[in-house]
This record gives sequence, structure tokens and C-alpha cells, in this order.
Amino acid sequence: MLMNVGPTKEGTISPIFETRLRDVGSWLTVNEEAIRSSKPWTSQNDTVTPRVWYTMKNSDVYAIVLDWPTTSTLSLGAPNPQPDTTVSLLGYNGGTFTWKSRQGGGMDIMIPAISANKMPCQWAWVFKLSGLS
Repeated sequence: MLMNVGPTKEGTISPIFETRLRDVGSWLTVNEEAIRSSKPWTSQNDTVTPRVWYTMKNSDVYAIVLDWPTTSTLSLGAPNPQPDTTVSLLGYNGGTFTWKSRQGGGMDIMIPAISANKMPCQWAWVFKLSGLS
């Protein structure tokens, strides 16, 4: 990832760039499982919900959601769930999420109300999908 951050002529990092680097580090602390050593999945981005991107590691697929859903359901068109598929939110300790298959393919993930202080990060959230076909 190119961030175009470099030191000033005095050898210091500007405060705005320091903040951005710390924010990226904070996000990676929560979501590194979906980034480090991951590979592109068969679908790069989602066909139903814009601004959802996919990676994969081993047999797990990660849906990186750039816009938190405005309703209690996140609809994804690319994943093909199986009866034993599990869905979790990286960094969230509230357990797994329920889901149902979408007519015509994909899945709807039911998202419970999560208070702001329980959200694992800001800016983008990663749903881990295990047991897809």
C-alpha cells in the first residue's frame, strides 16, 4: 500500500501523517487476519452491496465492508453459504451472527445493534465467513 508519507527535511513526520499511520496501525491490529498473507478471493468485490471487497486465507473468506449497513441486514451476493457456514466480525466479542440464504444466491447477515463502544474499529469492518462452498 502506498501512503505517500515521508519525513520533512528536518527528519520528522508531520502530525497529520503520524495520525494517519497510527490509524492504519490500529485498524490492522483488529483486522490483520484478513490482510496479512491473504489472497484475492474468486470475487474481488460484491455484486449486491457496493464497497464490499473480499480476501481469503486458507478456507476462510473475509468481506471487508467500507460502509457500515444502515439497516440490520448486510446483503452479500458473492458468497455461497452452506448450512454449517459461520459469520463473525473481526474484533467483536459478541459471538457469531445469524444469516440466511438469499433467493438467487448470496446471503443476508443479520447484524444486532452494537453500541459504539463495542465496535472493534472505525472506517472499515471485516466479516469472517467460514464454511462457504
